Amino acid sequence: MYAKRNSITIAVLWVILVVIGIFWYSNENKKLKSLRVKNSKLQKQLDGSLEIIKALETVESQYRALKERWSQAPKQIIAAEEPSFSLYYLNWLINSYKIPVEFDFELKNTSNNRDILTFSFLLSGEGSYHDLYRLIWFINDNPILYQIESFNLSQSGEGDLLKFSMVIKGFSLVHKLDSGQEFDFTTLKPVVQRIQFHDAFKPLYRDQKPKQTANIFRQNVPKIKPKVIDPKLVDIESATLQAVANGCAYIKDNKGKLLTLKVGDKVRFGSLISINQKKSEVKFTLNKNGTTKTVILGLGY
Repeated sequence: MYAKRNSITIAVLWVILVVIGIFWYSNENKKLKSLRVKNSKLQKQLDGSLEIIKALETVESQYRALKERWSQAPKQIIAAEEPSFSLYYLNWLINSYKIPVEFDFELKNTSNNRDILTFSFLLSGEGSYHDLYRLIWFINDNPILYQIESFNLSQSGEGDLLKFSMVIKGFSLVHKLDSGQEFDFTTLKPVVQRIQFHDAFKPLYRDQKPKQTANIFRQNVPKIKPKVIDPKLVDIESATLQAVANGCAYIKDNKGKLLTLKVGDKVRFGSLISINQKKSEVKFTLNKNGTTKTVILGLGY
């Protein structure tokens, strides 16, 4: 009797253990299948990541090669705020290389072709044949890419000065290739070479050799006695117009300082003569080296 009962008890326990084992096996098998599916997905993601890494290494290698070629290129297109950069660049050329040329700057048109902004501007003013020759030489010799589309000269009737008008085409990248890198003006060093030239507006004497100079960049220019200028006055040729409101012009100088000017207020070399609130423009008159000119600042240029 007892033996039969014990056998039945053991059999029940065995059945319970078998059921529990089957349940555990089934549950673990499902987990194992789920892990295999996850492992397969992760393996595919890993393979895709390795392909992306290989592609990235290829792109980085091409970028380094292109950047090296870019740095060694004779002409460059940089990302800059135009046309203010071109105006600053021309003033930098004239001041750095002591080219006594007075000019007016007028933006003619702009066109944006996705990656490159193309624009053209008109330079008009007066200067000697020799100084205009030097200015064109520097524009063409320095690495920033500009294209002179037209150049006209005429006699002004004042000594050796000539009237000129020049249309220049410029280019600018819409996006910077390297956000941390700015253009360094100290890299612009002219190559001094022996050169022969003749002033086309002077008679050509066949019994005389053309004028020869060892360095056209060091011409003896008569020294002009500098005027005493108040350093506190704003230099509007390097300033930008921020706003026009309530009969006042709000100007930001090259140091980032915001100034408020009214008609009649003095600026460096001149004064503010008019404010046009409808056109958001202000007009200045300047007198530099005995030459009077008008400068107009507007929002956006």
